[in-house]
Amino acid sequence: MRKFVYLLLSLVIFSCATEDDFIENQNTFEKEEVIVKNSSPVHLVKSWTSSGTYRGYTGYLGKFTVQVADLDFDKSVSIFHEKVDGSWEEIPLAYSFDIDDQNEIWTGQYNVGGFGLAPVYADEFVVKYEVNGQTYWDNNEGANYTMTTNDGFFFADPTSNVSVDTDFDSIFYASFYDQNQMNVVVDVRNLGPTKEVGVVYTTDGWQTQSYFPLSYRSFWNSGPFVFVSSPNQFDIERWSGSVRFDKSVSTVEYAVVYRVNGQEYWDNNYGKNHTVSQQFY
Repeated sequence: MRKFVYLLLSLVIFSCATEDDFIENQNTFEKEEVIVKNSSPVHLVKSWTSSGTYRGYTGYLGKFTVQVADLDFDKSVSIFHEKVDGSWEEIPLAYSFDIDDQNEIWTGQYNVGGFGLAPVYADEFVVKYEVNGQTYWDNNEGANYTMTTNDGFFFADPTSNVSVDTDFDSIFYASFYDQNQMNVVVDVRNLGPTKEVGVVYTTDGWQTQSYFPLSYRSFWNSGPFVFVSSPNQFDIERWSGSVRFDKSVSTVEYAVVYRVNGQEYWDNNYGKNHTVSQQFY
């Protein structure tokens, strides 16, 4: 599924989906129908927005990561997002993985584009979780979540300080070096002016391990004329880097460490570590 081909395509053109393609089979709700209340079985982990225009084609992307308590097998998780016309639309999320035997991660996105397309979504959204005949909401303690069209990442959990953007980790063959190369992209909360962000990885099941540092990015280009500032309005910075190794290595397991103010913060994928494999086509 990931990643290198996805990254190359995103640098060439936005998704070909139109607004009509996206909203097919979606439900649209009036604002009065969205009754929000706070409850602990569901909460937003992080979200992303970006937008840009290339030769008259405008694209808008929003990504969402949500944690829910596993209260039953049969469940649905979605984002309720306000549209510019004042109505609210339900964007379904899909199960991603288990954190443990009690909690799950669900993810999803909208990706709309067209020539001369105006913004489709307004700034506000909430999270909806339906299970066992009950509906639970995360509405940011009554304030609703708010993001504009080109904010980059927002960390909803105030204790979350580092997160891998797995849409952009990849292993590919670097022909100039006759080696394989791994790329990693990470977002961190700006907790101090002096910091270090790096990747601890293994190619042999942790019999041995290696480390390489990441570099600060003053902006992020995720498509033609799509530039997300770093740090952004939420004081989140983007860091990225790469390492090369023998071309026989096609799968790497890794975690990210963020050192700042004498403290260490880790993203090890909830104790499972991240795994990235080379894609062959």
